[in-house]
Amino acid sequence: MIGQRIKQIRQEKKLTQDELAKQLGISRQAICMWEANKRELRVSTLHRVGQLLGVSIDELLRFEKGATTKRRGDMAKKPTAKALRVDFELLAPDAKKVAVTGNFSSWDASGVSMKKIKGGVWKASVSLEPGKYEYKFIVDGQWMNDPSNNNTVKNQFGTLNSVKDVNV
Repeated sequence: MIGQRIKQIRQEKKLTQDELAKQLGISRQAICMWEANKRELRVSTLHRVGQLLGVSIDELLRFEKGATTKRRGDMAKKPTAKALRVDFELLAPDAKKVAVTGNFSSWDASGVSMKKIKGGVWKASVSLEPGKYEYKFIVDGQWMNDPSNNNTVKNQFGTLNSVKDVNV
């Protein structure tokens, strides 16, 4: 999760929650909530956190125990996992605009745009490393689970997210 990754990098940089909060101009409690995965970050905030910690947003989103990532100024090894093309499809013949979003995109409200193909099916492909990914579709501004996927998990808001397992 993003919060765990922020905490890991913050601790590696020998920063306290107070120090990071002061640099960001926010409360220590906000940092604590992020690190406990009880509050989501906006993409603009995530970008500022990455800048202060010296890592890219991609690196903040990538959390695997024992994984080594290349940080600015470091000569560390890149992750060994190979990204795979993962297809998302949704039948929504009357929809005007459809996107998919999830923890792979920081739950960005604009999501990854999907294209309408034959029969009212919308499709998008995303490159993902092996792992579990939570996601939802955004259909004409309304967030919804994947009706063709029964694999779900309860989220922090008390609703469900669809889950996609990406395996080699």
